Amino acid sequence: MPTTLPSEAITWVLEVALPDDQRPALEALMHEMTEATLANEPGCLLYDWFITADGTGCHILESYADDAALLAHINTFNTTYARHMFSIVSPRRLTVYGAPSISARAALAPLHPVYLSRL
Repeated sequence: MPTTLPSEAITWVLEVALPDDQRPALEALMHEMTEATLANEPGCLLYDWFITADGTGCHILESYADDAALLAHINTFNTTYARHMFSIVSPRRLTVYGAPSISARAALAPLHPVYLSRL
């Protein structure tokens, strides 16, 4: 049965390039980040990682209940995981769905996101 996220939810897909020799490192980091996010961020509605068929890319699908939950995640990510993650992968594209605040947009700006609004 299809579900609809709350209207204030913000979702994104981060697409990253993955060098051939970095998959084990990314998998280890993914497990650590997933466990911490799901345990410590009650506003996280969805947190899932997907690998491309050729193994050269990864899509990270995330959804947050509202702007406050998204900002809490960004803060944790930036202080705890960003340096390590971006030493393993290179961001290709960030697509954001919903209506993040000016503060959230500023926090995401270094990844040059594309924003899509609800119809």
